[in-house]
Amino acid sequence: VTDVAQLVLRSSVEEDYEYFMARRTSDGYWEWIGGKAEEGEEIEGTAVRELEEELRVDWTEYEYSIEGVAEAYPSRADSKYMLNPVLIEVEPELIEKLEQKNLSREHDDLDWFRLTEFDEYETRGQYEALERLDLVEGDVALAAVRDGEDYLVVERSEENTSSGRWGFVSGKIEEGENAEEAAVRELREEVDLEAEVIETGDFYIGKGELGYWRLFPVLLETEDREVDLNWELSDHRWVGIRELEGMRTMGKLKALEKLDVDYE
Repeated sequence: VTDVAQLVLRSSVEEDYEYFMARRTSDGYWEWIGGKAEEGEEIEGTAVRELEEELRVDWTEYEYSIEGVAEAYPSRADSKYMLNPVLIEVEPELIEKLEQKNLSREHDDLDWFRLTEFDEYETRGQYEALERLDLVEGDVALAAVRDGEDYLVVERSEENTSSGRWGFVSGKIEEGENAEEAAVRELREEVDLEAEVIETGDFYIGKGELGYWRLFPVLLETEDREVDLNWELSDHRWVGIRELEGMRTMGKLKALEKLDVDYE
């Protein structure tokens, strides 16, 4: 088994963070940069060495600091490699300074992004580093339930987080559940509604008052519009997609985009 330092670089930008990934020259996938630990080398030492080798800049001009090291996990590509996520904070000036010419031959492109944009990059298992570093709080199911061309949206109550915001019924995926099971359960608990699962979309990362969450949109259908709201919700509506666009929603319509819903 070989330890590998997996460098999750971030920089503070406008009360948030932007993160850094590079595109592999060999297959076009995006990844956190990093490399193998040398014999007798602590993983923090590997991280610093790989940072300076992978990004060829004058590091005497920039400051960086290791903010955390997470528990290692096996690589999906080859289980003999144990990936050790290392969170490294770098100066904001690097966002503008880093260019393709600063990369090693292993990568041919780079980008800085917010966590809510993570799904826009084609990766292989890179999300797990975020989870192990506790940068994302957990998994949530979004129940996009429709009757004909109308979708059920609910308003979060004053007793709930993000009060006053509209969105789909949602809830944390509990241990032992999948996204579909969680969506069906949340519909029963929050609005007392039964619906049939049609499909599940790819995940994306959303931001709420309590932090970032990995969201799994689930499309469901029902013929029953009678709902009974629990304490978490204060109002509900059945609306078409065009009406949704003008509402004060959480995350806008990204869930429907992931479900390939036809907007026409």
